[in-house]
Amino acid sequence: MLVQLQLLKRQDLLHVIMYMFRPALDQIIIKVNMNPEDMDMFVFAIAKKKTAQKLTKEMADISTFCKEKKTVVVNGNEFLVLNETSDLSHSFMDSKMDAILNMHGDLVDYIHISDQYTGPKIADENQVAKVPEAKKVLIFVFNVPGRYHSNLEGMESLKLTLQLVFYFIDKVKRLKLGKDAKKKAEQTRSKMEGEFLKMTHQQRIEAAQARREEKRRAEKERIMNEEDPEKQRKWEEKEHRRELKKRAPKMKQLKVKAL
Repeated sequence: MLVQLQLLKRQDLLHVIMYMFRPALDQIIIKVNMNPEDMDMFVFAIAKKKTAQKLTKEMADISTFCKEKKTVVVNGNEFLVLNETSDLSHSFMDSKMDAILNMHGDLVDYIHISDQYTGPKIADENQVAKVPEAKKVLIFVFNVPGRYHSNLEGMESLKLTLQLVFYFIDKVKRLKLGKDAKKKAEQTRSKMEGEFLKMTHQQRIEAAQARREEKRRAEKERIMNEEDPEKQRKWEEKEHRRELKKRAPKMKQLKVKAL
């Protein structure tokens, strides 16, 4: 379990003034790495609406697997539930979760549960040569109450909210997908991997073609710089034959067995 405390920048007046117009809070970020055998195949997240939009845009697993979205308003706090399958919503949005959101929903920024966590999307997908290694993780991000002056009551509220971490760890270990849901999850992951391999295969073909073109350009430049008309003529004839062969229709050869 990795716990991080993300603090607001208070060391300069500029940020202090900025927070007056764009309110922000200190946050506790908790990341739990699950053992492969302790978690089934699913991706689920619940987040404040603005945060959910950012996660959908930036996180690879959520944008790929969470096609079902549902808005939930609890005690004035608007959340977006992101599901791979609707069954997960019923499993995680239980009475315990409902009670925490009712009492301390303002402290929950987002909860992200995934067996396909690879981090943020890669900016340039053309640089990816293999399928990113997916990890099974639980990520919790909670707001620390009291922007500048925390009090005992606020810390007690945060303490109760932090209990969700251990509650969800236990729930994830016990949660098993039904036969149909598991089959669908396997098919989705297999399809995603196939599409990724197809994309990288095409990228390798294009890269090899670009290398060949670059090699031919370098060869042409070298020969032209030699100022040898005979070499230049032979190289142009060679390139002409190559172009003719490239444009010629491909013939399929059939082997016929003698009777």
